[in-house]
Amino acid sequence: MGPTSGNTKIVVQGFGFQQFKYDNGTMKEQPIYVRYRDMDGNAIGEPSEAKIIDNDEFTWTTPAAKTGTKAVMSISFNDQ
Repeated sequence: MGPTSGNTKIVVQGFGFQQFKYDNGTMKEQPIYVRYRDMDGNAIGEPSEAKIIDNDEFTWTTPAAKTGTKAVMSISFNDQ
């Protein structure tokens, strides 16, 4: 939950994000897209590209939404 103006920082923590790196340690250019939809399936804002921080987490910010909006978040590699 955050302000209706958006820009709330979301962090996904885990492990195994090393797959986004080549064997020599440089980052692959593999974007991760985040999209929000309301409970009726309507898009909330535009899809945004997550930023990979390290092997254990990545982050992005939320879009603006109306007060009381409930949303479903989806993460994809192909912006669909």
